[in-house]
Amino acid sequence: MNNRFSRRKLVGASVGASAAGLAGITHAVAQETTTWAPDQSVRPVLTPVEELQPAPDNEIHMTWAPEVPPPAQRSDQRTWQIHLESIEGICPLDPANGIYTEMWGFRMAGETSVLCGSPGPVLRGRVGDFVTISMTNLSSSRHPHNIDFHAVTGQGGGAEGLTAVPGQTRTISARLMYPGAFMYHCAYDDVPSHIAHGMYGIFIVDPETPLPPVDHEWAISQSEWYVSNPGQSDEGVAPFNRQALIDENPRYFTFNGRTDALIGDNALRMEVGQRARIYFVNQGLNKVSSFHPIGSHWDVVYPESSTHPANKVIRGSQSTLVVAGGGTVVELDGLHPSTLILVDHALSRAFYKGAVGQIVVEGELQPEVFESTEIEVEPHAAGTPTAGIDIEISIPVGAFQPDHSAHAFDPPLVEAPVGTTIRWTNNDTVAHTVTSGVSDGLAGTPDGKFDSGFLDAGATFVHTFDTPGVFPYFCIPHPWMRGTLVISE
Repeated sequence: MNNRFSRRKLVGASVGASAAGLAGITHAVAQETTTWAPDQSVRPVLTPVEELQPAPDNEIHMTWAPEVPPPAQRSDQRTWQIHLESIEGICPLDPANGIYTEMWGFRMAGETSVLCGSPGPVLRGRVGDFVTISMTNLSSSRHPHNIDFHAVTGQGGGAEGLTAVPGQTRTISARLMYPGAFMYHCAYDDVPSHIAHGMYGIFIVDPETPLPPVDHEWAISQSEWYVSNPGQSDEGVAPFNRQALIDENPRYFTFNGRTDALIGDNALRMEVGQRARIYFVNQGLNKVSSFHPIGSHWDVVYPESSTHPANKVIRGSQSTLVVAGGGTVVELDGLHPSTLILVDHALSRAFYKGAVGQIVVEGELQPEVFESTEIEVEPHAAGTPTAGIDIEISIPVGAFQPDHSAHAFDPPLVEAPVGTTIRWTNNDTVAHTVTSGVSDGLAGTPDGKFDSGFLDAGATFVHTFDTPGVFPYFCIPHPWMRGTLVISE
């Protein structure tokens, strides 16, 4: 990847010891013996600022998502400080399709190799801490910026005190009064526009009674991108669409700022017997999120990320609702080796607009939890050649998505002489067919000249063309997937 988009990750956010297997999965939500009356505050008893000691030098307060700073290993209130920079630039949004857009965001001060700051750094502290926050608006910026911390009690969440024009630095100091996973964002001037350009991040505030240790902790931001498709002269840069913002009609939904942030090589990983905790914030700015793990459950949910022990948790949830500008803390166990799919279960956002992530659970099969039995069937014999393969056609990853219809069969057009043998390979994650006939994009009509039947992921279909002609073909379950073969004498 071009280093103008690089982002340094701080490793070491996993906490706790790995379990040996399913028998090792034990977990208890922190219990509080105090009974909290409805009119009783859960705010901490504050140690006077002049009596506070600085946090240890080795205490980490900032990382890049999905990594999370480790929780503080102390039981008292301390002071500490961080320095952020606001940054503007052109950054990748949908790399698989070569789509970029103008993003504004935040980075750790001095990290000049980081040119894309959406989402901004993951911050972490402890209830009662007194934190000093500085923000420098880089002189290269074209707009004033600030930060509204939902974790901060003060005018505009600190936004007024942190408003900085390009080249200026501003500073505030604030107490962390409540535990949870909080949004922070730019709240300058046309606030929706600044958030829609990517200016947000997560601030984790740990409760006085720490949450139980887990094997992994991750941070995920969901966000909306209000952009138009690039024009021919835009070189892949999708322009900001203000009318789409006003109409609340985002073109993309993403986890951690881009469509590939949590899939493929960037997928999250854990082992059977381990437990993971996710700090999730719906940065919005307009839509609620229905956060769901396909292939598993949220074993524990801290609703609205309210992690104080006075609040009740939810056990065994399939999906949890996260309001715009709100958060949740969820935990899941690695019960069986598989790839869990993280989605907003408003599934058009996952299938067509980018809101998808993966957790790869590795380890030994657990037949007490799940078992799949394969029934062997005779391979499809139609058109099986005796000669070698002349042309390869791929069904690429994501071919089932209508937005990818132009290259759902790659290449979509093949011209070849009589006698050519063609092999189709399903490189996608779902089953497809290669069926001769005409499709209008909504439905197709097979003509019986060739048909692969259903091809599972990784399967192939081979056919030799002994007669000339034009042979359109399509996928039966996804009729917008179309290709054409031109076979000549």
